Amino acid sequence: MQRRRVFGLLVAGMVLASTVGAPQAVAADPCRWIAHDLPVPDGSIFARTSGSSENSRFIVGESHIGESTHVESGLVWDNGELTVMAPSGSEWIAVRPKDVNNSGVVVGRQERLLEHRTLAFRYRDGAYEMLETPDGHNSQAKAVNNQGDVVGEVWQTDTPGSRKPVLWPNSGPARTFPPSGPVVGISDDGRMVLISGSSGFVVDVASGQRTELAGGKQFMVFDNDRVLHSSPAGIAEWNLDGQQVATWEGGTWPGGRTSSGHVVFGFVDKVATLWQWGIRYPVDSEKLPVFATAYYTDVTDEGALIGTYFDTDSRPARWFWCG
Repeated sequence: MQRRRVFGLLVAGMVLASTVGAPQAVAADPCRWIAHDLPVPDGSIFARTSGSSENSRFIVGESHIGESTHVESGLVWDNGELTVMAPSGSEWIAVRPKDVNNSGVVVGRQERLLEHRTLAFRYRDGAYEMLETPDGHNSQAKAVNNQGDVVGEVWQTDTPGSRKPVLWPNSGPARTFPPSGPVVGISDDGRMVLISGSSGFVVDVASGQRTELAGGKQFMVFDNDRVLHSSPAGIAEWNLDGQQVATWEGGTWPGGRTSSGHVVFGFVDKVATLWQWGIRYPVDSEKLPVFATAYYTDVTDEGALIGTYFDTDSRPARWFWCG
């Protein structure tokens, strides 16, 4: 469901504020955020995070395993323990996970290089289910909810710029919707978030009713049933009923929010930043999460950041306060 989640209480008894429009940065605490590498396979290069579950138990990512490999392998971390996803069956098929639900169901796409084709998959119990895609079309899965319903996009091979949102339900045939921009996520009650033209929209997949999120055409994430996107004033936060409920001042790139909504993680001019207790401050760490669309970031209710940093290579990690 492409939800994003991060940060528990740092000081016992401190009440978190939900105020909008936080002041500028405050003095750094003597404590710091410490990056703890997520384990990767031996010989892994270009490893990165690409999604996490709503409860943050599962994290998904990808990496090249071995310098001679042509493609990416899928990675799943369950409470920090690594599992390499099953091989795709060809050294010319890249596995790119995009999201995972609370039960460990992974969705994403397989890039079939020799066929020049991309196909959406749902992965559970160690096996890939290739999702319904018409002949002559490509597809990709973008998000999965806790019911196992998957949303993504499908497009004709010769017109990649015209993409239709698609729902692959946990059971039953696929359904497509009128062409639009990128699909962002899906809630457990069946509301799909997408971008179309100059706005974001929430689409009730049962009725087709559309609710506009005005101005939501910038980079957008869906987390804990809230939509976050860039706006001239900062990171705008909307509920699924189309009401803007907060603006996180100065934010230029959203990452995620806690279920309480008191803590938001994102970026200000490419600097990893937290908004908490109504205060905005940069993340203080020797190693910082990467600012880029290709690298997933989030904040968990349990008090960790999720992301990827660069050292001699890209490294998937979780950040904990004072280690």
